[in-house]
Amino acid sequence: MNNINVNDILQHADSLQYEDPEHTYHRSYRHFVNYFSDKNELTEQDLIIGANFTYGWMPTIMNFKSNNFDESLKILNKARLSERISSTEILILKSLINNSLVGVSKLLHFINPKVYAIWDSRVCYFLLGKSHKYLIEKVDMYWQYLDLCERVSADLDFKVIHSKFESSVNYEVSALRVVEQLMFVNSNMTIAKL
Repeated sequence: MNNINVNDILQHADSLQYEDPEHTYHRSYRHFVNYFSDKNELTEQDLIIGANFTYGWMPTIMNFKSNNFDESLKILNKARLSERISSTEILILKSLINNSLVGVSKLLHFINPKVYAIWDSRVCYFLLGKSHKYLIEKVDMYWQYLDLCERVSADLDFKVIHSKFESSVNYEVSALRVVEQLMFVNSNMTIAKL
């Protein structure tokens, strides 16, 4: 993803102006983010509730695949900080939360939307022109994606896009969410040079 040109993504920004602020995703998104932002420290109850509402956005049923709740809680509380958690910590969360990097990325985003972006098959397809499970579940691919999201959000033209999106949906939203939405909304195409 290091070779992706930021302008290849930003040129699709007009598609964001047609977002319906009453759509299920937008209506629930702000509540999911607020749920975690109002917490001083996350508990097992927050982890279970958060994992399950995260899966409300996914076509699969939520299953805990391990009993590693204590370590996962430490990691999720650490994820609230401005520094990213490690690959090993991502794998620990993944092993608990349905063995899914997509699910983990969504939960991390709801917990800290300024540091973690949502990663899924549609975003992967938009960027790479393919979205095989083995590709989507690679932690290194997720880090590359986050780096790309940061590059896009740092672009001078992005500030206007971010502002317009917030006006469109009528709530404050992190830059990484806007970048992800730009890719998600345009996932019927790809910017990959196939």
